[in-house]
Amino acid sequence: MCKSEIFETVLSAVAKETEIPIEKIVGGGKTREEVDARYLAVYYLKYAGFYESDIARMLRITRQAVGAILRQFETRRKQSGKIFEIIFLRIRNVLEMD
Repeated sequence: MCKSEIFETVLSAVAKETEIPIEKIVGGGKTREEVDARYLAVYYLKYAGFYESDIARMLRITRQAVGAILRQFETRRKQSGKIFEIIFLRIRNVLEMD
């Protein structure tokens, strides 16, 4: 599978499970749900092996923003509540990641 296919697979899984359209995830939406979806997308893209610079380019955010998301991910995961955790686990299962 090439990088663009992996990117589409991850983004599609995040969009489906969060019910946030890909355009809002990539487009920089500011609602809590859109930001949560972006955090999940960045996390799973990094987990899939993408470099931070690739993630930044594909999501149209800065590399520094990607780094900040990755550093803050566990804190956001703990503070966001049960639904975030459920969605996190469902995406992991859809992507078949351990």
